Amino acid sequence: MASDGLFQLYQIQNNESVCSDYLKQLPIGLSFRDTVEVAFKICPELEDFCNSNYKIFNGLGSRDKGSVGKMVEYFIFGQLPDTDPNPDLSWGADIKATHFKTNKQGHYNAKERLTVTNCGDRNDYSTFHPIISATDVSSYKDYPKIRRGVLFVFEHRKGKYNNLQENMDKKLLCCFAYDLNELSKEISNQIDDDFEHIKGTIRAGKITQAGQIFLHTAPHGAGHGSGTRAFAFTNKFVTKLVSIYTGKPITAKGRSWFIEKHHFIGDPV
Repeated sequence: MASDGLFQLYQIQNNESVCSDYLKQLPIGLSFRDTVEVAFKICPELEDFCNSNYKIFNGLGSRDKGSVGKMVEYFIFGQLPDTDPNPDLSWGADIKATHFKTNKQGHYNAKERLTVTNCGDRNDYSTFHPIISATDVSSYKDYPKIRRGVLFVFEHRKGKYNNLQENMDKKLLCCFAYDLNELSKEISNQIDDDFEHIKGTIRAGKITQAGQIFLHTAPHGAGHGSGTRAFAFTNKFVTKLVSIYTGKPITAKGRSWFIEKHHFIGDPV
């Protein structure tokens, strides 16, 4: 961060420490529109970038399920979404966005799994060879895409697809950078167990997302007949990540994990 209290866009994108400081300055518990407004104030270069590239930004479509993630990448990190297989930020983190839904009591948990990277095609099992040949998840060739990320969590609103204004109106519940290598041995052991389970389903020629607790393989292709599979964090693990990195405790009731609503800014006790 510069001495005048403003952030430089290049440093946000390329310096982990600066990015961490930047994330801490972004308001949560407010609308994404309010968050973007603050981001523009503390990083004027970001506003310049967004104004200059708005016409070519491809994240405004109302029929794009991933539009909110593209908006975070664009309006918060000053990057145009692309299909580059490398991490979005040069220090090794992918930019991710997801949603928390509320249960009948108004408490929060992850609405959906969090896709992290494509891993093969069940129409051609040879594409899964890098998984089979890895001794554990950390030796898998695309582990850097799994290991680290910057996650923005929004409050879910009705509807599968949301347009620009609807996304801007969503409440930002939290945002943080995560690193799987920082997590407890218990968690890393479970992820390794999930990885071994996945290898077993591949060897059997029946890849599935069933039976995996934190890390699983899920369909990710568009269109009928697509066999594309991706590594993804399960809903339960996304909820746990938020708990770990925000300090908000998880409540477990039966098979359900959730974070009680009063732990989030703006929600009454």
